[in-house]
Amino acid sequence: MNIERKVKISSSIRKTEQKLPQKKSPQTGTVVRRTKSFYYVDVGEATPRLCRIRGSLFKVSRHRNKIAVGDEVEIDLDVEEDSGWILGILPRRTKLSRRPALGVPEQILVSNADTLLIVASLRDPPFREGLVDRFLVAASSGGLETLLILSKADLSTVSEIKPIKELYSSLGCNVLVTSVPESRGFDSLRQLISCRTSVLSGHSGVGKSSLIAALFPDWGVRIGQVSNKSGKGLHTTIMAEMYPLPQGGYIVDTPGIREFAPLVKLEELDKHFVEFLPFLGQCKFKGCSHRHEPHCAVKEAVTTRKITDQRYSSYCNLYDSL
Repeated sequence: MNIERKVKISSSIRKTEQKLPQKKSPQTGTVVRRTKSFYYVDVGEATPRLCRIRGSLFKVSRHRNKIAVGDEVEIDLDVEEDSGWILGILPRRTKLSRRPALGVPEQILVSNADTLLIVASLRDPPFREGLVDRFLVAASSGGLETLLILSKADLSTVSEIKPIKELYSSLGCNVLVTSVPESRGFDSLRQLISCRTSVLSGHSGVGKSSLIAALFPDWGVRIGQVSNKSGKGLHTTIMAEMYPLPQGGYIVDTPGIREFAPLVKLEELDKHFVEFLPFLGQCKFKGCSHRHEPHCAVKEAVTTRKITDQRYSSYCNLYDSL
């Protein structure tokens, strides 16, 4: 074959390749809201894209890697329909998950967040240290930092707030006291959540949505009230949802939770109680549960008040529930 013919064939191939439709690379985005069947994905546009899942995504297991709010996903956008398809999930940096109903190994509430904001009121409804401790375990096992927000401070006294603040501060948890009517703690809270993804969690009725509404009144967040009949909070937020912050970052509002079982292995539970750490490995028996075994270093630390009775009780209750 002569050189002139080779050049013509090569030119013809290039023209053919140019005419063929080029395969688009998947675009990435962040899931900011979800319903039962649809996902709203932020791809940097004015409004999130409405996306669905490719049928083959969960072919291996219908429970494994279910998409959660905060997930970074690969999507194939349909320009004409202004929607798209979710093709896959990128690796998660962090996650807030819990143990749900039987038969489902894990429920991921939010992924890829930086900080867990644990909102707890002293009154109306009363403070629940057991639930706060469970959230601390979930944050520790999921790789999140923590901030304990003591809300409704206008309904409490200094003598009620002080011991709780001192206890959780001693555990390395940042503690912030807030009050919506008094606009207390708002400037500090705005600073702490700036340019980060923060998750609001806590008992129903403690004022999570009220905090968001007070910080960002233009968002129109619905606010629930405590049921007069039961005294328990009404569930206002139905599913987790991410809100972009004016100064950068996101805040994630989650449904109010009355019961919470963190997803952690029983034999690793003690590692997520930070005041236990200096005593682990010093018990007489290997694999000590720190509950009924003799010569337990953790129980001795409780006796000498190096670990509080309150926290040890939380550990035992959580151990039994797992």
